[in-house]
Amino acid sequence: MRISRRPLFFGALAVICLVLALVTPAEYRVVNYAMAGLGFFWFFALGIEELADAREADRRDEPPPGE
Repeated sequence: MRISRRPLFFGALAVICLVLALVTPAEYRVVNYAMAGLGFFWFFALGIEELADAREADRRDEPPPGE
């Protein structure tokens, strides 16, 4: 099972936002945390979508029961 570039992009973006929070002034860190949360949301949402599509494709490739 491979994960495509879309979920990996958003996961990497979220990690970058968390790293940048270390050097961001305190009053603006909430923006980094919010964007990291949004990135992780899309990482998980797109990852789950790909897992579901892969399982559905596997089911389509299997012969029907009884054959």
